[in-house]
Amino acid sequence: GEVYRAVLDGKSDEELKDIMNFYDYLEIQPITNNEFLINKGNVKDEDELRALNMKIYNLGRELNKPVVATGDVHFLDPQDEVFRRIIMAGQGFSDSSNQPPLYLKTTEEMLKEFSYLGGEASREVVITNPGEIADSIEVLKPIPDETYPP
Repeated sequence: GEVYRAVLDGKSDEELKDIMNFYDYLEIQPITNNEFLINKGNVKDEDELRALNMKIYNLGRELNKPVVATGDVHFLDPQDEVFRRIIMAGQGFSDSSNQPPLYLKTTEEMLKEFSYLGGEASREVVITNPGEIADSIEVLKPIPDETYPP
């Protein structure tokens, strides 16, 4: 996204804050989601990926914006990755056989992924902040219970 790209591009804290102020909340993702940046030479290692997430987390706290851990989930279970590979190969992606683990991770897996933030901070981004955002969203019922004949 825009925020992650700006951090990756080395924009100043003031520029980053200007960009971040547009958003209601900020996202960080598991390191494995962005390992392709190491392979492409955009960052040197996983520590640098962690530093990018830490920068977003710290600036989010300064701006009093919730930071949430998201998974960029594309499929439910790890074994379903094969279907994504098939679709991507069919669309001509050269890296279709080298996909990040974009399955729906458990809370425990996400807490482990973000353990480098520290115990309380990892719980904040994995459990507390996503829950608060979900609780703030109005429940809508797109299809009413009643029947409406034509």
